[in-house]
Amino acid sequence: MWHFALRERMATELIGIAVVKGTYLYGTSHRGLPLRHIVPQGQEDKFGPVVARTADHLAWLQAKFGRYPFSVYGLHIYDGYTDALENQTLSLFSTNWFKLNANGQPGYETTMVHELTHQWFGDSVTPDNWQQAWLNEGPAVYYAGLYGEERGWSVFEDKMKTTYEKLDVVRAADGPPGLPKALGGTNIYDGGALVLYALSLQIGQRKFDRVMREWVRRFKDSTYTSEEFIAHTVDVTGDSSLDPFLRDRLFGALNPPMPGHPDWKAAA
Repeated sequence: MWHFALRERMATELIGIAVVKGTYLYGTSHRGLPLRHIVPQGQEDKFGPVVARTADHLAWLQAKFGRYPFSVYGLHIYDGYTDALENQTLSLFSTNWFKLNANGQPGYETTMVHELTHQWFGDSVTPDNWQQAWLNEGPAVYYAGLYGEERGWSVFEDKMKTTYEKLDVVRAADGPPGLPKALGGTNIYDGGALVLYALSLQIGQRKFDRVMREWVRRFKDSTYTSEEFIAHTVDVTGDSSLDPFLRDRLFGALNPPMPGHPDWKAAA
């Protein structure tokens, strides 16, 4: 008989059950957080160096958000799965993710950072309903993009420009980032990141970092709405003009002009 107990608050969407043959690999973060990973049996040498990158990913994100919100973290790499998912404290990955890119770089680390970002945005701070999911996926895409840029694997501004050019068409088909017609899609993923990118350009990186850090601190172990994020941003910055600024980007039918990039245009 098996017994399972939750010692920390968890949204029901964040639990998964996998019945597999795997090997546990253990370690600690640079700050002493316990790490436990599960990799396919017989592939420990292949995936051991991959999961070992987690400590650096944690340090990079903790420098931005503060303390990791739970008591343990790790990766479950499973060859019977085809995607990646932010299960609380044990992110799930397909074995297919972990291939070098065309330049021989471990670009898959951006996906590792994406799912780890979710431990703050989505797991610790959880949407009140699925129309708020842009603030799960937007930060995950945003910080994964920044990480990839810092490692020299990509240019984040290029990704955001491409998203801007396409997002009017996406808004018309799937709804704007804050009012999606369905769960999942470019509107809440890259579109959500674009909202945050625009905000960072409007208020500057230092204020933006404070908005995001204070958000996960204030709303830890609770749910949120887009309205609360708008009010939070105005409160932290003291700038009431950010209320219509964010509303236009979250709920509007068309992309407003991008701060600092008046040349960016929507694709016809």
